Amino acid sequence: MSSNEIEKNLRSINMGQVQSLDEQITKGNGWEYYESAQVTRATIFKNKISAEVGNFLETYQVKLSVHGQEISGSCTCGRARRLCKHMVALLYAWVQDGNDFTDIERQLDEITKMDKEDLVKIVSNIIRANPEYIELFMLKNIPEWDEIDPLS
Repeated sequence: MSSNEIEKNLRSINMGQVQSLDEQITKGNGWEYYESAQVTRATIFKNKISAEVGNFLETYQVKLSVHGQEISGSCTCGRARRLCKHMVALLYAWVQDGNDFTDIERQLDEITKMDKEDLVKIVSNIIRANPEYIELFMLKNIPEWDEIDPLS
């Protein structure tokens, strides 16, 4: 992960801050959930982190953004705009395992170096596996990270 690419306030989040937030939000249940759940497909892009958080019974799409000292996000569990245990689990994962998150900025840099033929093969594979993504590939304007909803 390149330190220049990741917003400094996201990089500065520490275990004590997450534990305090966990106590406020879930009365400490977020840590237990982090310990028992799986955080998969974790990504970092500038000041945003996202992942699938859950277990074999339930999995949720979680996105968090850090703007200054404010953390906001969304989760498909349905707690509206309030932080939930899934979001807290993602924060624990970031603090504990942040180096394992896929750095989207770095991956995009690698993609820009690829030749057209390889890119066409990749896009074809993505569309065959996920036909609902065709609309994303046909957009002329690049949507913001939080405007892309693969579940809709």
